[in-house]
Amino acid sequence: MSEILSMISVAAVTAVLISASVQDIRTREVSDIHWLITGIIGMVMMIICISDNVTVGRLMICIGSLMILSDILYDRENSLFVNAIFYTILAAMFLIPLISFSGDTFVSNSVTIPVCYLIFLLFFYTGTIKGGADVKCLISLSILFPVYPVMFCCPFIELPSSVITSVISFPLAVLFHAALFSVIAMIPVMIRNIIRGDTRFPNMLSGYMMNKKDVSKAHVWVMSSEEFNERVWVTPKIPFIVPITAAVLFVAFIGNIIFTI
Repeated sequence: MSEILSMISVAAVTAVLISASVQDIRTREVSDIHWLITGIIGMVMMIICISDNVTVGRLMICIGSLMILSDILYDRENSLFVNAIFYTILAAMFLIPLISFSGDTFVSNSVTIPVCYLIFLLFFYTGTIKGGADVKCLISLSILFPVYPVMFCCPFIELPSSVITSVISFPLAVLFHAALFSVIAMIPVMIRNIIRGDTRFPNMLSGYMMNKKDVSKAHVWVMSSEEFNERVWVTPKIPFIVPITAAVLFVAFIGNIIFTI
């Protein structure tokens, strides 16, 4: 992706993420239209990138990416047989180009898309990432940014070899930094717990105590059903799209801090 296209992509997705962040803060729910727009921007950028050299392998990557986008946005209730056919075709859209057109940089860079798709789904189904919108956001970002955006003097942290940037891809870097920002945001909560004497470990690291009667009115998850004089430990439902937005901007302009190690 050229520097101009990278700048356009970052600017466009920032606008989408800001809108999603506002909605996430207000309701803790985010409309799928945001991820549809992000995915469409990614598809448009793909088409622009391959327009000067259209090959079967590149077209298959585009089709596979479109299938992934449709999979995360369309809640279908198909039979096991139909799903098996869908995912077999989806796998073929990436595996065949990677085997037959491995020398094509566009194809090799696109391996990030199915890998991130599988990783983020795994994180969701294991509870590592709780919000469906968060997963859809990260997967749509992988379609838009299969490689790190490079915008003239940005990112400030120099990108290492292509092998390392493929392993620690842009979407994974965004998730890491978003999680880091979320942890930093919880430091005041931990300090407050210590001051109040609410030092139960590990609850004090990611939550706080609240009157049981107030739980239903707050954006929180109950960490334990055990009561302490009508108080329970809860963890806030952090609008994770907000740290994701911050992470996209940080990694795009500052860079991946992992690469400084």
